[in-house]
Amino acid sequence: MMTHLPTRTPNGFKSFQYLDQGVTMPKNLASLLLYVYSMWVVVSQPCPTYTALSADSLNPEEYRGRWYFSAAVSGREEELQWFRMMDSSVYTMQTTAVPQTILLNVDIRIGNNCMRSSMTYKVLSGRNDVQLEGRPQRQTFFWGGAQHNDSDYIIVQETEPAPAALDVYTLFGRKKVLPDDVIKDFQEILACQGMTAFFRLPQTQELCS
Repeated sequence: MMTHLPTRTPNGFKSFQYLDQGVTMPKNLASLLLYVYSMWVVVSQPCPTYTALSADSLNPEEYRGRWYFSAAVSGREEELQWFRMMDSSVYTMQTTAVPQTILLNVDIRIGNNCMRSSMTYKVLSGRNDVQLEGRPQRQTFFWGGAQHNDSDYIIVQETEPAPAALDVYTLFGRKKVLPDDVIKDFQEILACQGMTAFFRLPQTQELCS
C-alpha cells in the first residue's frame, strides 16, 4: 500500500536532453542558477498526501450510515466512464452478523432511472485493505481527510492488477454537497501523483433511496 505520494516531476522533463532538443537555456549565470533552483524545487518537493487508514483497525460503527459519492480521479480517463453516467450516488454502510464483514448498499441515479446494488467486503486481519467478495484480486484502501481535520469525508482507493489495471480514488462525504475546497484539494493532491482524469458528480436530480 502507498503511504506517500510520489514527488512531482515536470511533464516532459528529461535530464541532459535540452541541447539535443534545441531548447534555449538561460544565457547568463544568474538566470541559469535561478532556472536550476526552480527545477530542483519542483522535482524535490514531495506531493501532499492524505492519512492512510488501516482497514483492520477501523471502527465500523464510526463509518456506518449514509455516504454521498462526490468525485473521482484516475490516471486514465476510461476508468471514469462509468462514473460519468451518474447524476448522484449514495452508499449505505452496514455491519453484519458475520464478524469482520461490511455490507454496502448503493443507490445510483442515472438519468431518470434508479439502480441499486450491494457489495460485501471482508476485513482481513493484518492487512491494510478490505477485499470485495467475489473479486479477490481487487484491493480497497481508505484514506482519511487529515488535510481539513474533518472526519465527515473519506477517500476510497480501488486497485486491481493487469489486465484490469485499475487504480481509482473516490471521495465520499457525510453531506450531499462537500465544500469546494475539499473537492479542490482532492483533485490537486492526487493530480500531483499523476491522477489527472477528474469527475465531479452533477447532483442535479433527486437522490435515489
